[in-house]
Amino acid sequence: MVTIADLVQRLPAAAFDLLCWPLRPLPPLGALAALSALCGVALVWAFGKTSDQTAIHRLRERIRGNLLGVRIFRRDTGAVLRLQRRIFADTARYLRRALPPMVVLLAPVVLVMAQLNLRFAARPVAPGEHVVVKAFVRDPGVLDGPVALDVDGGAAVETPAVRIPAQREVAWRVRALAAGQHRITVRVGGDAVAARLVAGEQWGPVPQRRTGRGVLDTLLYPGEPPIPAARAVEAIEIVYPALELEVLGWPVHWLPAFLVLSLASGFAVKGRLGVEV
Repeated sequence: MVTIADLVQRLPAAAFDLLCWPLRPLPPLGALAALSALCGVALVWAFGKTSDQTAIHRLRERIRGNLLGVRIFRRDTGAVLRLQRRIFADTARYLRRALPPMVVLLAPVVLVMAQLNLRFAARPVAPGEHVVVKAFVRDPGVLDGPVALDVDGGAAVETPAVRIPAQREVAWRVRALAAGQHRITVRVGGDAVAARLVAGEQWGPVPQRRTGRGVLDTLLYPGEPPIPAARAVEAIEIVYPALELEVLGWPVHWLPAFLVLSLASGFAVKGRLGVEV
């Protein structure tokens, strides 16, 4: 299943690499806005193709008509109660029509958000900056033996290994010496597992975790191949600096920015696409 999850992530990864290539000169927020708008339009179009648009349109019109009736007959308590009962019933019918396609679209949305997290949650470490590299092992007993972190010439290990057996964790501080993608290798209990340290000044894919923790982690943390279950190392995590996004001087996280921008773009074009949402 983990291998299948890795293969499933490769298609959106290739698509996002292609989409992001012309956006690289833009600041991160500009690139995120463009991708969010495109995703919003695509999701509205997909919702239109996977839902019963005729039934949804009919229910929405009935709800609008009954809401207008509430305003017109607001002095007639009996009429208002009957109209409200119809509104609640039609709302329940609308949700029954709308929820199944939303559930269908949930899987691609998760894959999209994993790709966005890969590119906009963290930034590469700048040359001269340091990061913490953590390795999580399956058996805490292996931490009693030799552990080491090997790096190539573009980085340097600054501290000895810090072992935390209660959390099955060992950590090092690593300094980037040059821009580029540098290979780091964790050696524990005679086993060796490699990962990439991304250094530079430009935004782009920054894998924060190489994981062997199962299907969900593989889907949520793309960018590195999964670690086989037979390895002593369960996961390697690199604590990168957060990618700074600002709107009018206010810091924002990529997730709420994506949700707002994609919803706004989707609702802006739903009429032109002829989609009832």
